Amino acid sequence: MSYSDVLGRLLGFSQMETIESFGLRWNAAWIGGRGGWLCLALLVVVGLVAFLYSRHLLGDRRIVKWYLPIFRAMALVGIVVILAQPVVLVRIRHVTRPSLWFVVDDTASMSIRDESPSPTVTSTEEQRKAVADPRLTAPSIAGEANLSRTESVLEAFFRDGGKKLADLAKAYRIRFFAVRRSDGVDLVLQPDTFDSTCLEKLRSELTAKGDTTSLGAAFADILRRKAGMQLAGVVVISDFNHNSGPSPEAFVSRLNVPVFCLGVGRSESQDLAVELQLPPFMKKNEKSSVTVVLRQNGLSGERVHVKVLVRKPKPARDGNGTAPQVSPTAIAALSPDHTAEDGESLLDRTIDLTERVVTVEVPFTPSEIGQHVFVVEAEGLPLEKVTQNNRAVRDTFVRDYFVRVLFVEEEPTWEWRFMREVFHRDPLVGPEGFRTYLRSADPRVRERNPLFLTTLSLPRREFFANDVIILGDVPASAISPNIMEMIDEFVNQMGGGLVFCAGPRFGPGQWNDTRLARLLPVEVLPLTRIRETTFVPRLTPEAALFDFMRLGENEDENRMAWENIGKLSWYYPVQRVRPLATVLASHPYDTCPDGKTRQPLIAVQKVGRGEVVYVGTNEMWRLRRKYGEKYYRQFWGQMIHRLAIQHALGAEKRFVVRSDHREYRSGDEAVFTVEAYDADFRPLNAAQLPTPQLVGTLLLPTEAQPQMREIRFSESRSGWFESRLKLYNPGEYRLVVEDPLTKQRVETSFLVSNQSVEFQQITRNLERQRLLAQLTGGKSYELSEWDRLLNDLPREAQIETEVRELEIWNTWPFFLFVVGLLLSEWFARKWLNLR
Repeated sequence: MSYSDVLGRLLGFSQMETIESFGLRWNAAWIGGRGGWLCLALLVVVGLVAFLYSRHLLGDRRIVKWYLPIFRAMALVGIVVILAQPVVLVRIRHVTRPSLWFVVDDTASMSIRDESPSPTVTSTEEQRKAVADPRLTAPSIAGEANLSRTESVLEAFFRDGGKKLADLAKAYRIRFFAVRRSDGVDLVLQPDTFDSTCLEKLRSELTAKGDTTSLGAAFADILRRKAGMQLAGVVVISDFNHNSGPSPEAFVSRLNVPVFCLGVGRSESQDLAVELQLPPFMKKNEKSSVTVVLRQNGLSGERVHVKVLVRKPKPARDGNGTAPQVSPTAIAALSPDHTAEDGESLLDRTIDLTERVVTVEVPFTPSEIGQHVFVVEAEGLPLEKVTQNNRAVRDTFVRDYFVRVLFVEEEPTWEWRFMREVFHRDPLVGPEGFRTYLRSADPRVRERNPLFLTTLSLPRREFFANDVIILGDVPASAISPNIMEMIDEFVNQMGGGLVFCAGPRFGPGQWNDTRLARLLPVEVLPLTRIRETTFVPRLTPEAALFDFMRLGENEDENRMAWENIGKLSWYYPVQRVRPLATVLASHPYDTCPDGKTRQPLIAVQKVGRGEVVYVGTNEMWRLRRKYGEKYYRQFWGQMIHRLAIQHALGAEKRFVVRSDHREYRSGDEAVFTVEAYDADFRPLNAAQLPTPQLVGTLLLPTEAQPQMREIRFSESRSGWFESRLKLYNPGEYRLVVEDPLTKQRVETSFLVSNQSVEFQQITRNLERQRLLAQLTGGKSYELSEWDRLLNDLPREAQIETEVRELEIWNTWPFFLFVVGLLLSEWFARKWLNLR
């Protein structure tokens, strides 16, 4: 045993690497923080011993004359030192066990028993015959005898009696978390060692009964729990079919530890899934299209009958045959037998499944404004194990007006000119929706041309009618504090979209001492100048999560589109990226002052209810270099649409009715809210209403006569009214509330289903599994590669530096030292027959 091991045990460390430094401190109050009183006490004790022994004639024997006084003095000195309470400060480096967390999917999809086709049945036609052949047992085709996904995971854990996990627990502090809630994870096991009791507890905890897979909330919770922990890695065991809550990619990259993804379930199965792709909103009497996407696995050559229906807003009748104030519907989540008679048919034909993904464009020209609900249904095929994903319901809003974009700029830059052309041709913006305040423009031009605003000092009702605001290279002095305050309110309270587009003249640093500084996704010093350097922007992995950054239909085209921008000659350097911001494009090698973070060129951040985008250069127009405005229009158009659709548009922001979700399961509690403002977009309160409460009407789905229920909203804060209700009957619900100022009826709709969202996608999302691993520097594995995953885990011992306080006066060696001196003197005196 080495000196370090002995000292390590004394200090309470099982593995100590080295000692870096020592220090000494006296804790007794009478010392006063200095050693003067201690030295005085020691001198008094030593002097007293010398005086007493000098008074007695002890003879000429050396042991009597010298050793006894020395023993007595040392013993008394030890007692004085004990009273001074000395503490040794030891700065040491020691080996510690890092943490390793297992995050296990415990939702309903993990109860799926993946099929294992019979080895004697190879073709689709043979499998079809096998299904109809009673001589072949069900397990050989449907996999009923197979283990569920959770059971397969437990089998991997139990395969060797848990020996590998027990060995792992010696190197790591292991924790097991379960993903079964929509707001985080549950800690199910935290063993110091692994034995059969731990395995049985794990078996009892994993029941696969969670309603939704919210991987984003799970990673957000892991991120919170990680604070102060030495986390070596996270092992995620799931089918990766994220279906609720925030995107997991936005949080996983912030863990700063490798994530090892263990996929459970087949990535390919005999299954047909349908999707509906709709624009976020349509314009009345303008031709649009509904995209039906059929995704099949193992069903090539099959034919399937597909129906597409649309339910338009229309007047309804109550039980007496009179038209009520609202319009009930009862279509979307009812049984398929009801849909044929409740909606207008847009498509009804048989489609050949010739490709893995078959896309069908269905033209549609809306003739009425309001919410339209689209339903697509595909007949179930004999070989499908789950048919719940053969039906999809989506809704969109048809409007008779445009998205309003306000561009504030100092002078007509190339970015301003090309962006004006793009939005003039955009069907949802158009010439009516694009307005600009050009500070350098001739006042007479601003007066005559409707494109220009004569002033930025707009009335509140006009200013808040905008949907997206773009701030270009304009000086801060051009925007009054009142307008800045309204921009802040526009983003935080109204959920508006804001874009900062940096330019070479003024730049975002000028906003540093204004209210707009806290809206920026980056922090910039006030006097920062542009940095002139030639470079090609580099996309970050998170860019793939944002539609306006995906300029191509595939990865190759997207890379080609961004390379088309060529080399930029300058950018605006920042001090740092805000913690909640996501960088989408960065400089290839220049970093922020921390020396690690690449200088951001495009970043996005949620602020309040809105979203803010930062573009660190106003030369995005170079995307037009080879291909015209194709990719340039896609970049700005999709960005504006993203920023606009997160809130009600135009004047609709003044009175908004919402439900906290668009889809519920039977038995869920819904939260209904009404956000109400007056004509100047100032919050309404209960005192301004004709009645103390807002009253709405909820139309319930029934097969017979529609039923109505009164919903009363109570004021929770100024301008915000709320109500709650348990939902049971499946179907489409409509909630209608009358605006107390305009007397117009505002409505929203939502769906209640008794079908679990967990079974809408039964195959594993292999793409997301690989992406999560790639974003964090981890690896992706199949469940059969469990042993390889355990071998690939980082085994490097982590060294931790720590300062330990050793109270030497309170340790057994020091106690034995003092007592030993006293006993030695006593035995010596007895041996010499001295008093």
